[in-house]
Amino acid sequence: MKKLFVHIYIAIILFANNALAQQNVALCPEKPKLVLLILIDNLNNEQLEIVRQKCGPNGFNRICTFGTQLSNAHYDAGGNYAGKNLATLFTGAPASTHGIVAEQWIDNLTSKKIHAIYGDAYNQAGHLDTAAVPRNGNLLCSTIGNEIRKIYNNKAHFISLGFNPNLLMWSSGTNVPEPVVWFDKKNGQFTSQNVANDTIRNIIADFNSKHISDICLEKTWSPLHDITEYHEWRYFNKGSEQRTFYYPLKQLGSKNKYERLAGSPYGNQMVRDMAAAILLCGNLGKDNVPDMLTVQFSATPSCGHKMQPIDAETEDMLLRLDENIASLLKVIDHDIGMDNTLVLLTAAQGCYDVANTDTEHWKSWGTVSLHRTTALLNLYLMALHGQAKWVRNYASGEIYLDQKLCEERHVSFDTLLNESAQFMKQVAGIGDAVVAKQLSTIYSESPIIETMRRNYHPQRSGDILLNLNPGWAEEQDDGSELTQLWGKEYVPLIFYGWKVPRNTIYERHNMADVAPTICSFIKVSVPNGCSGVQIPVLK
Repeated sequence: MKKLFVHIYIAIILFANNALAQQNVALCPEKPKLVLLILIDNLNNEQLEIVRQKCGPNGFNRICTFGTQLSNAHYDAGGNYAGKNLATLFTGAPASTHGIVAEQWIDNLTSKKIHAIYGDAYNQAGHLDTAAVPRNGNLLCSTIGNEIRKIYNNKAHFISLGFNPNLLMWSSGTNVPEPVVWFDKKNGQFTSQNVANDTIRNIIADFNSKHISDICLEKTWSPLHDITEYHEWRYFNKGSEQRTFYYPLKQLGSKNKYERLAGSPYGNQMVRDMAAAILLCGNLGKDNVPDMLTVQFSATPSCGHKMQPIDAETEDMLLRLDENIASLLKVIDHDIGMDNTLVLLTAAQGCYDVANTDTEHWKSWGTVSLHRTTALLNLYLMALHGQAKWVRNYASGEIYLDQKLCEERHVSFDTLLNESAQFMKQVAGIGDAVVAKQLSTIYSESPIIETMRRNYHPQRSGDILLNLNPGWAEEQDDGSELTQLWGKEYVPLIFYGWKVPRNTIYERHNMADVAPTICSFIKVSVPNGCSGVQIPVLK
C-alpha cells in the first residue's frame, strides 16, 4: 500500500510539472520576437562537452541543459571556407545552389578570379584591392533576412555583429544588404556597413569614442581557474613540465596588436558589450515584427600555440565566453524575455587544427602540397601536349584547366580532364580525383561523391575535384597544415528559449535544415533556393 501511494505521488508530481510546462508554452507568443544566433568560430561538440564541466549554470549549461540539442548536426564538408557553410546556414541550400563553392574561384564564363566577398577586385599583381568593399553579391539565392524583409520591410531589424566581415556577410540578405558590424583588427574600432538606424550608429560611435580596445590592451591574460584542472594539463601534460600561460597583451609588441586582442577573451568581451548595447537600445524584440541578431564570438586564441584538440588557451577563452553568454542571456531575460526569444548556439566550422600538434594521436599521417602538385601536373601535361599553361589555377581542392587553350591547340578537353585525374590519383595522400562534369553520371552511394555533388557549381567549381585520404592534411603556403573533410562536418547545434522543450535529437540533420526551421517559427517563407527540411524541435 505504501508503494502504491509513492507511485501515485510521483505520478501527480510528473503530471503537475507537465501541466506547468504546457502552461508556460501556452504563455509564449505565437512566434518569437527575436532570434539570437550565437556563432562561435571553430567550436566542435567535443570541446563544448569538455568545457561545460567547469562552466557555471547560466551560460553554455543553461542553453544545453534546458534546450533542444542536436548531437548529429553537420555541414556538407569539402573545402575549408567557413563562409560556404554560413551561406548554407542562412539560405538552407547547398553550395551547388547558393554558389559559394570556396573563398575564391575562377569564373568559367569570364575566366576572372573571383573572391566570394570582394568579387573580382584583384589588382594586376593578383592581390585583393585594399579599397574593396565586402558584400555578398555572389550569393545566388535569398536568405532568411530576405524573406523577413518581404513581409515586414524595414520594420524588421536584422543585424550581424562579430570579428570577420568575410563570415558575417553571409547572414546578410541579397540585393538589400543587411546591417553588419565588426571589430576592425587594423584600427581597434567597430566598423559598420549598411547601418541606417541612427540609434545603432550612435551606439557604435559612442563605443569607439571610449577607446575600449586600447584599455583592454593594458590587461594581462592568464588562466581563469586553476590550470591543473584544464584538459591539456590533465591529459597532455608531459610530467615534469607544468605549463601555464601569462600574456601581458601590451608587452607582446605593437604589430598586429588589435588582431591579438581579438583572439583573446577581451575581444569576445567587447563583442558581448556591443551586443548588449544593441539589445538594450536598438529596439530589437520589442514588437510583433520578428528581429534577428547574429553574434560571432571567437574560440581561436591568438596567443600561444594550439597543441591539442583543446589547449589551455582555447579552454580558457571558452570558460570566459561562458560568462559573456550568461550575461547576454541575462540582458534578454530582463529586457525582452526569454519566452519572446529563440536562441541558437552553433558554429561555422568544427574542424580540428592539426598544425603543430605534439602528440602522435593528432599528427597527420602525411601532408601534400596541392599547389606544388598541380605545378607538377602542368609539367606532365606540357610533356604530352606542348609548352603552355594547361592548369589555370588551383583553389580549395579544385583544379581549373584551360578549355580555351585546348580548342586553340586542337587538344580534346575530355582527354585533358582524364589525363589530369589519372595523374592526381597517383599522388600520395590523394584519395580520389574526380572529373567534375562526370558527377551527374557517376553511380555511387559514397558519401564523398554525394558531398561533391552538393558542392559543385558548373560556372564556379573547378574541373578536377580532389579529396585526401583520411588522416592526411594539405600543406599551406606558410608551412602549416590544414585538414580536409569530405562527407560531413559536425558542429554543435542547440535551440533554446521561446517554446523549445528540453530534448536531445540524435537523428542526423544537415545545417541546411536550420533556415526552414527558423522561417517556420517566425512564419515567413523559406529562402527561394532552400532544400532543407524543418527540424522537429517543438514536440
